[in-house]
Amino acid sequence: MPEKIRLAIVGIGNAASALIQGIEYYKDRLNDRGLLRPNLAGYRVSDIEIVAAVDISEKKVGKNVYEAIYENELDILVDFQNTMNVPVVMGNILDGVIVETEKNIKPAHFLPEDIAEYFKSTKTEIVLCLLPSGADNAVKFYANEAIKAKCAFINATPTKIATDEEFAKKFFNSELPLIGDDLQDQFGATILHKMIIQQMLDRGIDIKESYALDVGGGAESLNTIYRAREIKREIKSMSVTSALNIDAPIVAGTSDWVEFLNNKRNSMLWIVGKGFLGSEIIMDIKIQTEDGPNGGSVLVDVIRATKVAINQSAKGSIDEISAYGFKNPPISVKNPSVANNNLANFILGINRRN
Repeated sequence: MPEKIRLAIVGIGNAASALIQGIEYYKDRLNDRGLLRPNLAGYRVSDIEIVAAVDISEKKVGKNVYEAIYENELDILVDFQNTMNVPVVMGNILDGVIVETEKNIKPAHFLPEDIAEYFKSTKTEIVLCLLPSGADNAVKFYANEAIKAKCAFINATPTKIATDEEFAKKFFNSELPLIGDDLQDQFGATILHKMIIQQMLDRGIDIKESYALDVGGGAESLNTIYRAREIKREIKSMSVTSALNIDAPIVAGTSDWVEFLNNKRNSMLWIVGKGFLGSEIIMDIKIQTEDGPNGGSVLVDVIRATKVAINQSAKGSIDEISAYGFKNPPISVKNPSVANNNLANFILGINRRN
Protein backbone atom coordinates (compact mmCIF):
# COMPACT_ATOMS: atom_id res chain seq x y z
CA MET A 1 0.00 0.00 0.00
CA PRO A 2 1.37 3.45 -0.89
CA GLU A 3 1.76 5.99 1.88
CA LYS A 4 -0.90 8.67 2.28
CA ILE A 5 -0.44 12.03 0.59
CA ARG A 6 -0.62 14.60 3.39
CA LEU A 7 -2.42 17.65 1.99
CA ALA A 8 -3.25 21.09 3.39
CA ILE A 9 -6.00 23.10 1.70
CA VAL A 10 -6.02 26.89 1.82
CA GLY A 11 -9.49 28.17 0.95
CA ILE A 12 -12.41 25.86 1.76
CA GLY A 13 -14.71 26.86 -1.10
CA ASN A 14 -16.48 24.94 -3.86
CA ALA A 15 -13.28 23.52 -5.36
CA ALA A 16 -12.17 22.27 -1.94
CA SER A 17 -15.62 20.78 -1.36
CA ALA A 18 -15.45 18.88 -4.65
CA LEU A 19 -11.99 17.55 -3.80
CA ILE A 20 -12.94 16.50 -0.27
CA GLN A 21 -16.09 14.79 -1.51
CA GLY A 22 -14.14 13.13 -4.30
CA ILE A 23 -11.66 11.55 -1.90
CA GLU A 24 -14.59 9.89 -0.09
CA TYR A 25 -16.52 9.10 -3.28
CA TYR A 26 -13.64 7.24 -4.90
CA LYS A 27 -12.78 5.08 -1.91
CA ASP A 28 -14.71 2.37 -3.75
CA ARG A 29 -12.04 1.08 -6.11
CA LEU A 30 -14.71 -0.14 -8.53
CA ASN A 31 -15.97 3.43 -8.97
CA ASP A 32 -13.62 5.15 -11.41
CA ARG A 33 -16.16 7.07 -13.47
CA GLY A 34 -15.25 10.71 -14.03
CA LEU A 35 -11.52 10.22 -13.43
CA LEU A 36 -8.75 10.87 -15.92
CA ARG A 37 -6.36 8.56 -14.10
CA PRO A 38 -7.85 6.15 -11.55
CA ASN A 39 -4.31 5.07 -10.70
CA LEU A 40 -1.33 7.40 -10.91
CA ALA A 41 2.04 5.90 -10.03
CA GLY A 42 0.32 3.49 -7.64
CA TYR A 43 -1.65 6.26 -5.91
CA ARG A 44 -5.42 6.31 -5.98
CA VAL A 45 -7.63 9.30 -5.15
CA SER A 46 -8.38 7.83 -1.73
CA ASP A 47 -4.67 7.98 -0.89
CA ILE A 48 -5.00 11.76 -0.56
CA GLU A 49 -5.45 12.68 3.10
CA ILE A 50 -6.57 16.13 4.25
CA VAL A 51 -4.47 16.93 7.31
CA ALA A 52 -4.82 20.73 7.46
CA ALA A 53 -7.39 23.32 6.39
CA VAL A 54 -7.28 27.12 6.36
CA ASP A 55 -10.04 29.67 5.74
CA ILE A 56 -11.12 33.12 6.95
CA SER A 57 -14.91 32.80 7.04
CA GLU A 58 -16.74 32.81 10.37
CA LYS A 59 -19.02 30.17 8.82
CA LYS A 60 -16.09 27.75 8.50
CA VAL A 61 -13.29 28.56 10.94
CA GLY A 62 -13.42 26.26 13.97
CA LYS A 63 -15.58 23.65 12.26
CA ASN A 64 -14.41 20.25 11.12
CA VAL A 65 -13.49 20.60 7.45
CA TYR A 66 -16.07 17.95 6.57
CA GLU A 67 -18.74 20.15 8.19
CA ALA A 68 -17.39 23.45 6.83
CA ILE A 69 -17.99 22.46 3.21
CA TYR A 70 -21.74 22.46 3.88
CA GLU A 71 -21.47 26.27 3.91
CA ASN A 72 -20.63 26.35 0.19
CA GLU A 73 -22.89 26.49 -2.88
CA LEU A 74 -21.89 23.01 -4.02
CA ASP A 75 -24.30 20.28 -2.92
CA ILE A 76 -23.01 17.51 -0.65
CA LEU A 77 -23.25 14.33 -2.69
CA VAL A 78 -21.52 11.77 -0.43
CA ASP A 79 -21.90 10.34 3.05
CA PHE A 80 -18.69 10.85 5.01
CA GLN A 81 -17.60 7.88 7.10
CA ASN A 82 -14.63 7.43 9.43
CA THR A 83 -13.15 10.83 8.57
CA MET A 84 -10.49 12.45 10.71
CA ASN A 85 -11.22 15.50 12.82
CA VAL A 86 -9.51 18.28 10.87
CA PRO A 87 -10.62 21.69 12.21
CA VAL A 88 -10.46 24.69 9.88
CA VAL A 89 -8.03 27.25 11.29
CA MET A 90 -8.01 31.01 10.83
CA GLY A 91 -5.79 32.26 8.05
CA ASN A 92 -4.44 35.70 7.19
CA ILE A 93 -7.13 37.77 5.45
CA LEU A 94 -4.82 40.15 3.56
CA ASP A 95 -6.59 40.79 0.21
CA GLY A 96 -8.75 37.66 0.35
CA VAL A 97 -11.95 39.69 0.74
CA ILE A 98 -13.35 42.60 -1.26
CA VAL A 99 -16.48 44.68 -0.68
CA GLU A 100 -18.47 42.66 -3.22
CA THR A 101 -17.68 39.31 -1.54
CA GLU A 102 -17.58 40.34 2.12
CA LYS A 103 -21.29 39.67 2.66
CA ASN A 104 -20.99 36.08 1.46
CA ILE A 105 -17.66 35.29 3.13
CA LYS A 106 -18.30 36.99 6.51
CA PRO A 107 -14.69 37.20 7.71
CA ALA A 108 -14.08 35.82 11.19
CA HIS A 109 -12.65 38.08 13.90
CA PHE A 110 -9.97 35.71 15.18
CA LEU A 111 -6.22 36.03 15.36
CA PRO A 112 -4.65 34.19 12.44
CA GLU A 113 -2.76 30.96 12.99
CA ASP A 114 1.02 30.83 12.59
CA ILE A 115 0.62 29.17 9.21
CA ALA A 116 4.11 27.77 8.69
CA GLU A 117 4.12 26.25 12.17
CA TYR A 118 0.63 24.87 11.56
CA PHE A 119 1.79 23.12 8.38
CA LYS A 120 4.76 21.70 10.27
CA SER A 121 2.67 20.50 13.22
CA THR A 122 0.25 18.66 10.89
CA LYS A 123 3.13 17.11 8.93
CA THR A 124 1.79 18.62 5.73
CA GLU A 125 3.82 17.78 2.63
CA ILE A 126 1.74 19.54 -0.05
CA VAL A 127 -0.07 22.88 0.28
CA LEU A 128 -2.95 23.38 -2.17
CA CYS A 129 -3.96 27.02 -2.67
CA LEU A 130 -7.62 27.42 -3.66
CA LEU A 131 -8.01 31.10 -2.78
CA PRO A 132 -10.22 33.43 -4.85
CA SER A 133 -8.93 34.88 -8.11
CA GLY A 134 -7.29 38.23 -7.55
CA ALA A 135 -6.12 37.60 -3.97
CA ASP A 136 -2.52 38.06 -5.06
CA ASN A 137 -1.03 39.11 -1.72
CA ALA A 138 -2.70 36.23 0.11
CA VAL A 139 -1.56 33.65 -2.45
CA LYS A 140 2.03 34.91 -2.25
CA PHE A 141 1.87 34.83 1.54
CA TYR A 142 0.86 31.16 1.59
CA ALA A 143 3.48 30.27 -0.99
CA ASN A 144 6.13 31.75 1.29
CA GLU A 145 4.66 29.95 4.31
CA ALA A 146 4.86 26.68 2.38
CA ILE A 147 8.56 27.29 1.79
CA LYS A 148 9.12 27.97 5.50
CA ALA A 149 7.33 24.71 6.36
CA LYS A 150 9.24 22.73 3.68
CA CYS A 151 6.07 21.89 1.72
CA ALA A 152 5.44 21.55 -2.00
CA PHE A 153 3.01 24.18 -3.31
CA ILE A 154 0.17 23.88 -5.84
CA ASN A 155 -1.24 27.20 -7.01
CA ALA A 156 -4.70 26.75 -8.51
CA THR A 157 -5.23 30.54 -8.79
CA PRO A 158 -4.27 32.95 -11.62
CA THR A 159 -1.70 34.70 -9.38
CA LYS A 160 1.75 34.28 -10.86
CA ILE A 161 3.68 31.90 -8.63
CA ALA A 162 5.00 29.03 -10.76
CA THR A 163 5.46 31.51 -13.62
CA ASP A 164 7.29 33.97 -11.39
CA GLU A 165 11.06 33.58 -11.67
CA GLU A 166 11.67 34.72 -8.11
CA PHE A 167 9.26 32.20 -6.60
CA ALA A 168 10.49 29.43 -8.88
CA LYS A 169 14.03 30.15 -7.69
CA LYS A 170 12.93 30.16 -4.03
CA PHE A 171 11.32 26.74 -4.35
CA PHE A 172 14.29 25.39 -6.31
CA ASN A 173 16.76 26.58 -3.69
CA SER A 174 14.54 25.10 -0.96
CA GLU A 175 14.43 21.81 -2.91
CA LEU A 176 10.63 21.86 -3.09
CA PRO A 177 8.24 21.28 -6.03
CA LEU A 178 6.17 24.21 -7.28
CA ILE A 179 3.12 23.66 -9.50
CA GLY A 180 0.76 26.15 -11.26
CA ASP A 181 -0.71 28.54 -12.31
CA ASP A 182 -4.52 28.71 -12.75
CA LEU A 183 -6.06 25.24 -12.64
CA GLN A 184 -7.57 23.93 -15.86
CA ASP A 185 -10.97 22.24 -15.86
CA GLN A 186 -11.47 18.62 -16.83
CA PHE A 187 -13.69 19.70 -19.72
CA GLY A 188 -14.34 23.41 -20.01
CA ALA A 189 -14.11 26.18 -22.56
CA THR A 190 -10.30 26.43 -22.55
CA ILE A 191 -9.56 22.75 -23.14
CA LEU A 192 -12.37 22.42 -25.72
CA HIS A 193 -11.23 25.60 -27.46
CA LYS A 194 -7.74 24.19 -27.89
CA MET A 195 -8.95 20.78 -29.05
CA ILE A 196 -11.36 22.10 -31.67
CA ILE A 197 -8.97 24.68 -33.09
CA GLN A 198 -6.17 22.09 -33.22
CA GLN A 199 -8.45 19.69 -35.11
CA MET A 200 -9.45 22.46 -37.52
CA LEU A 201 -5.81 23.36 -38.12
CA ASP A 202 -4.98 19.69 -38.70
CA ARG A 203 -7.74 19.62 -41.34
CA GLY A 204 -6.27 22.62 -43.17
CA ILE A 205 -8.74 25.20 -41.86
CA ASP A 206 -7.46 28.77 -41.58
CA ILE A 207 -8.65 30.22 -38.27
CA LYS A 208 -9.84 33.80 -38.70
CA GLU A 209 -11.29 34.72 -35.29
CA SER A 210 -12.64 33.15 -32.14
CA TYR A 211 -13.92 33.82 -28.65
CA ALA A 212 -14.75 31.73 -25.58
CA LEU A 213 -16.68 33.72 -22.97
CA ASP A 214 -18.01 32.55 -19.61
CA VAL A 215 -21.00 33.65 -17.57
CA GLY A 216 -21.04 32.20 -14.06
CA GLY A 217 -22.94 32.50 -10.81
CA GLY A 218 -20.52 31.08 -8.24
CA ALA A 219 -18.16 32.83 -5.85
CA GLU A 220 -15.21 32.35 -8.21
CA SER A 221 -17.05 34.09 -11.06
CA LEU A 222 -17.92 36.99 -8.75
CA ASN A 223 -14.29 37.41 -7.72
CA THR A 224 -13.13 37.19 -11.32
CA ILE A 225 -15.54 39.89 -12.49
CA TYR A 226 -14.52 42.42 -9.84
CA ARG A 227 -10.78 41.97 -9.60
CA ALA A 228 -9.30 39.39 -11.97
CA ARG A 229 -11.24 39.68 -15.21
CA GLU A 230 -8.37 41.14 -17.21
CA ILE A 231 -5.70 38.73 -15.98
CA LYS A 232 -8.03 35.75 -16.47
CA ARG A 233 -8.83 36.93 -19.99
CA GLU A 234 -5.14 37.35 -20.73
CA ILE A 235 -4.31 33.89 -19.38
CA LYS A 236 -7.13 32.10 -21.20
CA SER A 237 -6.47 33.89 -24.49
CA MET A 238 -2.72 33.24 -24.33
CA SER A 239 -3.36 29.63 -23.32
CA VAL A 240 -5.02 29.07 -26.69
CA THR A 241 -2.88 31.24 -28.97
CA SER A 242 0.52 30.29 -27.53
CA ALA A 243 -0.21 26.57 -27.39
CA LEU A 244 -1.49 26.45 -30.98
CA ASN A 245 0.80 29.12 -32.43
CA ILE A 246 -1.90 30.83 -34.50
CA ASP A 247 -2.03 34.44 -35.67
CA ALA A 248 -5.71 35.29 -35.30
CA PRO A 249 -7.74 37.40 -32.88
CA ILE A 250 -8.62 35.17 -29.92
CA VAL A 251 -10.59 36.42 -26.92
CA ALA A 252 -11.31 34.19 -23.92
CA GLY A 253 -12.43 34.92 -20.37
CA THR A 254 -15.27 35.58 -17.96
CA SER A 255 -17.69 38.22 -19.20
CA ASP A 256 -20.29 38.48 -16.43
CA TRP A 257 -21.66 37.22 -13.12
CA VAL A 258 -25.27 36.04 -12.93
CA GLU A 259 -26.27 35.26 -9.35
CA PHE A 260 -29.11 32.84 -10.10
CA LEU A 261 -26.76 30.51 -11.97
CA ASN A 262 -25.38 29.66 -8.51
CA ASN A 263 -22.39 27.35 -8.94
CA LYS A 264 -22.96 26.79 -12.67
CA ARG A 265 -21.02 28.31 -15.55
CA ASN A 266 -22.19 28.83 -19.13
CA SER A 267 -19.43 29.02 -21.73
CA MET A 268 -20.08 30.35 -25.23
CA LEU A 269 -17.57 29.24 -27.85
CA TRP A 270 -17.40 30.89 -31.30
CA ILE A 271 -14.90 29.98 -34.03
CA VAL A 272 -14.71 31.25 -37.61
CA GLY A 273 -12.46 29.52 -40.11
CA LYS A 274 -11.85 29.42 -43.88
CA GLY A 275 -11.65 26.18 -45.81
CA PHE A 276 -11.24 25.23 -49.48
CA LEU A 277 -11.84 28.19 -51.84
CA GLY A 278 -12.15 30.37 -48.78
CA SER A 279 -15.45 28.79 -47.83
CA GLU A 280 -16.56 29.91 -44.39
CA ILE A 281 -16.94 27.54 -41.46
CA ILE A 282 -18.59 28.86 -38.31
CA MET A 283 -18.84 26.95 -35.04
CA ASP A 284 -21.14 28.18 -32.26
CA ILE A 285 -21.21 26.06 -29.06
CA LYS A 286 -22.62 26.48 -25.56
CA ILE A 287 -21.34 24.40 -22.63
CA GLN A 288 -22.75 24.36 -19.10
CA THR A 289 -20.51 23.08 -16.32
CA GLU A 290 -20.38 23.25 -12.53
CA ASP A 291 -17.52 25.04 -10.79
CA GLY A 292 -15.63 22.86 -8.35
CA PRO A 293 -16.32 19.37 -9.69
CA ASN A 294 -15.17 20.35 -13.18
CA GLY A 295 -11.65 20.88 -11.88
CA GLY A 296 -11.67 17.90 -9.52
CA SER A 297 -10.33 15.20 -11.82
CA VAL A 298 -7.40 17.35 -12.95
CA LEU A 299 -6.72 18.38 -9.37
CA VAL A 300 -6.47 14.84 -7.99
CA ASP A 301 -4.02 14.02 -10.81
CA VAL A 302 -1.94 17.10 -10.00
CA ILE A 303 -1.85 16.30 -6.27
CA ARG A 304 -0.74 12.71 -6.87
CA ALA A 305 1.82 13.81 -9.49
CA THR A 306 3.19 16.34 -6.99
CA LYS A 307 3.68 13.47 -4.53
CA VAL A 308 5.66 11.69 -7.25
CA ALA A 309 7.75 14.85 -7.67
CA ILE A 310 8.48 14.80 -3.94
CA ASN A 311 9.45 11.13 -4.14
CA GLN A 312 11.79 11.94 -7.03
CA SER A 313 13.34 14.89 -5.15
CA ALA A 314 12.27 17.18 -8.00
CA LYS A 315 12.54 20.86 -7.14
CA GLY A 316 11.47 24.24 -8.44
CA SER A 317 8.75 24.71 -11.02
CA ILE A 318 7.78 21.29 -12.39
CA ASP A 319 6.89 22.03 -16.02
CA GLU A 320 5.44 18.61 -16.85
CA ILE A 321 2.80 18.75 -14.11
CA SER A 322 2.03 22.43 -14.64
CA ALA A 323 1.55 22.10 -18.40
CA TYR A 324 -0.76 19.14 -17.83
CA GLY A 325 -3.09 20.75 -15.31
CA PHE A 326 -2.91 24.54 -15.64
CA LYS A 327 -3.90 27.31 -18.05
CA ASN A 328 -0.79 29.39 -17.42
CA PRO A 329 2.16 27.04 -16.87
CA PRO A 330 5.77 28.23 -17.11
CA ILE A 331 6.10 26.34 -20.41
CA SER A 332 3.02 25.68 -22.55
CA VAL A 333 2.70 22.65 -24.82
CA LYS A 334 0.97 22.29 -28.15
CA ASN A 335 -2.01 20.18 -27.16
CA PRO A 336 -3.38 18.02 -24.34
CA SER A 337 -2.00 14.77 -25.76
CA VAL A 338 1.56 16.16 -25.62
CA ALA A 339 0.96 17.30 -22.03
CA ASN A 340 -0.34 13.82 -21.17
CA ASN A 341 2.75 12.16 -22.64
CA ASN A 342 5.10 14.55 -20.88
CA LEU A 343 3.40 13.88 -17.55
CA ALA A 344 3.59 10.12 -18.11
CA ASN A 345 7.31 10.38 -18.87
CA PHE A 346 7.86 12.48 -15.77
CA ILE A 347 6.09 9.92 -13.60
CA LEU A 348 8.30 7.22 -15.11
CA GLY A 349 11.39 9.32 -14.39
CA ILE A 350 12.15 9.90 -18.08
CA ASN A 351 13.83 13.21 -18.99
CA ARG A 352 13.57 14.47 -15.43
CA ARG A 353 14.99 17.98 -15.19
CA ASN A 354 16.23 17.99 -11.59
